[in-house]
Amino acid sequence: MKNLIILLKWCLNRVWFIKRFPYQLLDFLLYTKSSRFFYKKAPMVRNEITHTLYFNTLGRTLFAIKEIIALLTKGKLFSKSILLEGYDVYSPITTYEQGSHEIMWPKPPLVELQETKVAKEFLKKISVSYTLSYQNDPLNIDKEYIWEQHVKEFKEAYFDQNDHIIEDKIINFRRDKSSTANILIDHFEVLNDEFGYFKSYLKSIDLVMEYHRFSNFIDPNILGAISESYAGNIKTPVYRGQRLTDRIIYLASVMSEIKQHIPLSVEKRKVIVDIGGGFGHMGRFTSTYIPNSCYILVELNEMACFGAYFLQYAFPHKKIATYQDIAQRLDEFPKLVKEYDFIILPTWCIQSLPDEFVDLYIATGSIAEMPQQYAQMYLDEIDRTLKYDGYFYSNSRVKIEEEKTYLYIFYYWQFKSNFLTLSYRYHPVNLILQTSPQWIGQKIR
Repeated sequence: MKNLIILLKWCLNRVWFIKRFPYQLLDFLLYTKSSRFFYKKAPMVRNEITHTLYFNTLGRTLFAIKEIIALLTKGKLFSKSILLEGYDVYSPITTYEQGSHEIMWPKPPLVELQETKVAKEFLKKISVSYTLSYQNDPLNIDKEYIWEQHVKEFKEAYFDQNDHIIEDKIINFRRDKSSTANILIDHFEVLNDEFGYFKSYLKSIDLVMEYHRFSNFIDPNILGAISESYAGNIKTPVYRGQRLTDRIIYLASVMSEIKQHIPLSVEKRKVIVDIGGGFGHMGRFTSTYIPNSCYILVELNEMACFGAYFLQYAFPHKKIATYQDIAQRLDEFPKLVKEYDFIILPTWCIQSLPDEFVDLYIATGSIAEMPQQYAQMYLDEIDRTLKYDGYFYSNSRVKIEEEKTYLYIFYYWQFKSNFLTLSYRYHPVNLILQTSPQWIGQKIR
């Protein structure tokens, strides 16, 4: 009889779980697997940390509907979850005065609370480095044809008659809509004064839905910590206290993949070389997630100017070497990587790196867009300078467009060294709308 009473009490207790079923069903329907909350005996209602929740397909659809209603009713039925810089009032300092369920806490290092300023002396170094790098270039290899256009455009737009960089232009280098370099203007596809508020908000909804969608591919702890730098005077949508663009979501996916497959300890200083890394965006990630490292950006002279400015803006207290700083020290790289946190190199200087010196090479879409002569030079240098047991991350297109032939797409690459593939899969976070295999290889004997 006693056991029967115990059984009846147990059965009655299970009835309470029926009340939890709607919550469990809602979680299943709206959120990704990593965001779901498994209800135990108590509490009955989710005490949610909103910042950790990522929507699945249905959740994203309902989110979009809710945001559209909020937009049409001007917040009377629902509150808008997205703020548009330049339109809506947003203060990161106020947002991060204390933590809340809406933002990651404590403040992630990639979140900048205010705009800063690069010293005029550093701008002079950028100008001198630009001129010197052209004067000392021993290769003089023909650039891919579209970059010839960028070179002319850059010289006319960013330098005065005395070959000094124009301060106002470099300060606003990501606000120049006339640029033909997509890497500088792709964020205008979302937030653009020419679109107006309504269209920009709709495109921002799409961006936030991508943010949620890629939580299945990107480490949520990295995805939840990203935020665009103010460098270049960029304006972005703000969601959950994060300044979002397609490009920073893309780079978060790169960092997530590197962290997952490459065991880079912080005990010994790591040398990371980013080939064709644009204006050094990836350097913000490596400096944050691989702190005991020297990030070397290898770029065309024009992008190197933007890279030096961008990294100095983002890391005013770190040591950044332009070409002027190291032009007479190209045989001292073992010392330089200990002395500097960031080194900005003209393309041809990669040949000055010592043998078996680099721990990690990164190439996000750059090599496949080069003429074959340039691309093969880089691959030969990677073979020579990458350490045994070092790593090579690549995400390069394989499709050839009819109007523009890529002479050295990923499947044509020839390696002299042996590589063990650690990861090889299609990359879904794609800025260039091309098939892009993502590959991580480890150099082996």
